[in-house]
Parts: sequence; structure tokens; C-alpha cells
Amino acid sequence: MGNIRYLTKEGFRNLKVNRLMSVASVTVLFSCLMLIGIAFMILVNIEAFITGIESENVIMVYANQDLDKLDYDYIKLGNDLRSLDNIASVESIDKDSAYQEILADMDDGLKNYLSGLDENPLPNAYRVTVSDMAGFDGVVNEIKKLSGIQRVYENSTLARQLEQVRDSVTYISFGIILLLFVVSLFIISNTVKVTMFSRRLEISIMKSVGATNSFIRWPFMVEGIIIGIIAGLLATAAVWGVYEFALGSFSAVLSGLGGEVRVSFLDYAPYLVAVFVGIGIFTGVFGSATSIRKYLKERKFVELED
Repeated sequence: MGNIRYLTKEGFRNLKVNRLMSVASVTVLFSCLMLIGIAFMILVNIEAFITGIESENVIMVYANQDLDKLDYDYIKLGNDLRSLDNIASVESIDKDSAYQEILADMDDGLKNYLSGLDENPLPNAYRVTVSDMAGFDGVVNEIKKLSGIQRVYENSTLARQLEQVRDSVTYISFGIILLLFVVSLFIISNTVKVTMFSRRLEISIMKSVGATNSFIRWPFMVEGIIIGIIAGLLATAAVWGVYEFALGSFSAVLSGLGGEVRVSFLDYAPYLVAVFVGIGIFTGVFGSATSIRKYLKERKFVELED
């Protein structure tokens, strides 16, 4: 335990002594993690935006004209709709309320003409929302088999297009995130190698006086962990700032597209912190362990240049 405490203190001390390389490592790792975080938040927002559009793509089920909202057959139709698979919600639409809403949107001439009708021409209906748009067509087919239905209005084409857009965005976004992660590992690995090369004399001296490999390796591992934690926290804060700025700048555009979809960063902040710190620690420790291995195998002293 005494050795562990001493070597851990050495790891912290090495960060101060090699401030320039420590800052370089933190900066490189921070930049890569921030790009990954921004790509992830873009994916989350696009997913939320598509989900918002999907929630508006409902199936309107119009009951037979002679069915009142209190009739047994109309109530049974609603229960049958709720019993189907892949149903998110079933809302009853009263024909009198729907008729008044239609009249409110018309001009006075047409409104007076329709108001003179003896009876409401609209049927009672149900508004059905599907849980998974991939099964939209299947739900429509099941609904059409039910009795007591006059007409079913749906937009299967839009449902299929939304599902294709969702899949495309998901695959592209995850591909970008994976590519950024691989690039991050490559850049960080080279940064760590440069750091180790600049300290090869220190490693060689420790090796020459009888220090074991684990004794030499531990402070570098501690450095990698600290650098990973610092970079992870800074990247989370930076992504938060960029995200809030982007939302404020593009809020008008999002509103014009018909959506006030606002994904709270704080809902994903704990996951981003955990992932960023985990990636930072992994890359720092893995990079240090693999890069130092070369110098631990060397038996010759590093000669100082004149």
C-alpha cells in the first residue's frame, strides 16, 4: 500500500513536471470526445424530431354513420382497437365536437349553409396512434378486419418514409461516431507515444537502477487515468455549451419545421460523463501501457546528445 501511495503521488507529480505534454494529451482527447458528443446529440435530436412527426401520423377509424358514441357496437369497436398489438393510444372523437371545430375554421357563407343542415353528416371516430411505425401497415390491416367501421384513413407511405429516414440517420450517425472513436484512438495513441519518447531517458534511468516494470508503469497509468477524467469532464461541459448555443440559434428554424422538439441535455449528461470518462481512462491507460512497453524492454541507456 505504501508503494501504491508513493507511485500514485508520482503520477500526479509527473503531470506537473511534464505540463506541456499533459496539456497536449488532454487537448487531443478533449477534442475527439467533444466531436463524438456533438455527433451523438445530433443523432438524439434527429431521432426525437422524427418521433414527433410519427406521433402526428395517426390512423383515423370512422365508425358506421348510425353508431352513437354510447352504442354498444361503438364502445366494442374502441375496445377491439385497444386490444390490438403495437397500439400506443386510442382516442374517441365525438362527431359533434369535430363538427363544431370544422365550422369554426370555415368562412361565414359556408358556415351558414352547413349550419342549416338537419343533422350532423360526420360519423363518430377513433384516433389511433401506433407505437412502432415499422408495424404500421400490419396495424392498418388488422383494423380493417374489425366490424362497425365505415372508413379507415391512414398514410402508409409517410410511415414507410419516416421509418426509412430513421434507419438511415441511425446508421449514418453511428458510423460517424464509430469513425470518430477510431480516429480518436489513433490520434491519442500517437500523442502518448510522443510523450513516452520524450521521457525515454527517465524510464531508462529508472530501469538501470533496478526498478521493476510495474513500479515504472504505475505512475504513467495514473497519469493516463487523470488525463482521461479531466478530458471527459471538459468534453461534457463543452458539448453542453455548444448544444445550448445551437438550440438557441436554431430554435426559430425548428419551430418553422413544425416542431418544438427540445431534448434536454441534462437527461443524457450522466451517460455522456460516464462514457467520456470511461473512454478517456481506457485510452489513457491503454495508450500508456502499450507505448511504455517498448522502453521497458530496452536494456541500453539512452545517451544524451552533446
